[in-house]
Amino acid sequence: MNPLTIIMGFIPQAVFMILVNWLPLGGAAAAGLAVAVALIAFTAVRGGVKVLPVVQAVILAVFTIVGFSLSRHAAASFEPYARGVASLALAAFILATSVSRPFTAQFARAGVPAQYWNSPQFIGVNRRISTAWGLAVLAVGAAHIAAALAGGGAPVIRILLDWGVPAAAAYRAYSVTQREIARSAQARPPDASQAAAPPAP
Repeated sequence: MNPLTIIMGFIPQAVFMILVNWLPLGGAAAAGLAVAVALIAFTAVRGGVKVLPVVQAVILAVFTIVGFSLSRHAAASFEPYARGVASLALAAFILATSVSRPFTAQFARAGVPAQYWNSPQFIGVNRRISTAWGLAVLAVGAAHIAAALAGGGAPVIRILLDWGVPAAAAYRAYSVTQREIARSAQARPPDASQAAAPPAP
């Protein structure tokens, strides 16, 4: 599993969180939703649909409907909190499913032989990786909510909350992913075909 593929899976959310700073809520959510749909279609032909963009599509579809349904004033009042609420919703899904159906298992299966998919080691590694990403998204959501509550009177604090915390959280989750992948590779037993092969002369 390449950690970069996990990061790419969060692109729809990232597009929304960036565009909502400049576009109305409905437009920013619709743009993120379009990216999510494109990502779903791309993964469908490259190993199967991944649940991560599907969940983001659902969240962003709700935001699109809300954004275009609310009055301009109501939507503008909600926009500062939209990034945080979207991130908290995604984090809730990731953490709620990290024990039973960790989302990273779908990414990991592409590089792991099928006989290991139900092994305690494979499931345990993906539980830890999924939990790390869920906590990272939770931290991002909390930081964006805090930045919205801080308002525009503390620009340095807002920069740290809006950009510093997300960068640190993503780096932490990325590091956990790399460490768990390395540990798993060291602990994985050799394939039966390799074990049965005679030693090279």
